[in-house]
Amino acid sequence: MKTANQLTFTTYEASLKLKSNDPIKIIFDNIDWSFIHPLVAGRYSPQGAEGYDPILLFKAQLLIYLGEVSSDRKLASALRYNARLCLLCGFNFLKTPSNGTFTNFRDRLGEDIFYEVLHRLIAQATTLKVIIGGDTAIDSTHLWACSSKFGKKACSCKGKCHCPRDYSDHDAQWGAKSKDYFFFGYKVHLIVDAKSQLPLDVRVTPANEGDSPQAKPLLKGAKEWHPQVRIDSSSMDSAYDSYENYRFAIEEIGATPIIALNRRNGADALTLGSLYLSPEGKYTCLAGFQVVYWGKDPKRGRLKFRCPAALGRCQCLFRSTCSASSYGKTFHLHPDRDYRLIGPIPRGTELWQEKYNARTSVERAYSEEKGSHHLANLRVRGLPKVKIHVYLALCAQVIKRIGAVIMERLTRSHPTPCPVKA
Repeated sequence: MKTANQLTFTTYEASLKLKSNDPIKIIFDNIDWSFIHPLVAGRYSPQGAEGYDPILLFKAQLLIYLGEVSSDRKLASALRYNARLCLLCGFNFLKTPSNGTFTNFRDRLGEDIFYEVLHRLIAQATTLKVIIGGDTAIDSTHLWACSSKFGKKACSCKGKCHCPRDYSDHDAQWGAKSKDYFFFGYKVHLIVDAKSQLPLDVRVTPANEGDSPQAKPLLKGAKEWHPQVRIDSSSMDSAYDSYENYRFAIEEIGATPIIALNRRNGADALTLGSLYLSPEGKYTCLAGFQVVYWGKDPKRGRLKFRCPAALGRCQCLFRSTCSASSYGKTFHLHPDRDYRLIGPIPRGTELWQEKYNARTSVERAYSEEKGSHHLANLRVRGLPKVKIHVYLALCAQVIKRIGAVIMERLTRSHPTPCPVKA
C-alpha cells in the first residue's frame, strides 16, 4: 500500500495555479484523512508492486458524489485530462488510476470499511459542532435496483408463465412504498440530526423488509458510534408504531419517541374511545358505569373487561344498543402500551407536535442526497455494493457540510473590505 505521493515538477507547478477558494480543495484540505491508512492496512499485502494511496482513491471516489463526474469511467478520464481534479485528489499527471482500479478498490475494502469511514467523518462533523444533537428523526427511502424489474425467463415456456425468473441483481426485492406504488430494489433507513440534517447511522436492506424493525438498530448504532451526541427525542411516522420501539427508545437510549399512531396496530379500548378513565381512576364505559375485570389473555398480552349490565350489576338503558349479544360488550386494554399511548411527552400537546414536525428533516436529507449526491443513481448490483454506494453518498453530504462551515468561518475571520466611495 502506497501512503505518499511525491509530486513531479510539472504537477507541483500546476498546483500553484489551483485557486485557494476552490470548494473541493477547502473540503479535502480541512478534513483529517489520516485514519484511513491504519483502517485499511490489513486489506493490502506488503508484497507486490505498490498501489495507489487509498486516501487519494477515496477522495477520487467522492468526486462522483460531489457532482464533478457521473461514473468511474468518466472519473478515470477526468483525472487523466483535467488538471484541477487530478491535483485536488493528489495524483501525478503521468500516473492516474483506470476505472477498473476504483472497482478493485471498493471490492478490496468492502462495505464494513466504508461504513466505518462514514462514522469517522460524522465524528469530525460533531467535533466541529456541525452536528450538535438533540432532536433526531428516522425514516426510510426507496432505491430502484440497477436491474430489470421483470427479470429474464429461465424456462422454455411460450407466452406468459409463472416459472421462476432469473434476475441480474439477486439481492433486490419487490417492496411497497404505498398501496399504489411498488418498486424493485432496496431501502435506505436513516437516523439524522434534525438541526443539521446529517446522518448519525444508516441501514440498507432489500425492499421487502419493513421499516419498524430498523428503528432499534438505528438508535443503538447512533448511540454507540457517537455517544457524545445527545438524542433527546426521535420522531417517526406511523410505520414505526410498535411498543418495542417506544420501550427501547425510553429505557435503553433515554430518548423520547415521537411516533404517529397506526390505527391498524391493534388499537385498544382507550385508543378507540369506548373506555375512559373516571376522575377516581376507574375504567368506565360511555354510559358512565364501571366495567368488570374479566382476567388477562397472556398470549395477546391484554386485559379483558365486560359490560356490568350483562352481568346484572347495574341497569343500563343503552345495553341493547351497545351490544345485541347476551354476553354483553367486551373491552380490551393492553397494559404494555402505556409508552405508546402516553409517553414522556403527552400526545396532542404543542411540544409533541413541535417535536414531530422535526421528522421532515430526514425527508429533506433524502432530498439532498438524491438530488446533489446521486443516492438514487444506482450503477451497481448486489446488497454489499449498494451499501458502499449509499455510504459514499452520505460521506459526500457530510464533508460538503463541513466545507460549508469552514468556508463560513474563513469568511468571518477575513471579511471583505468595503470599498471607500470618493
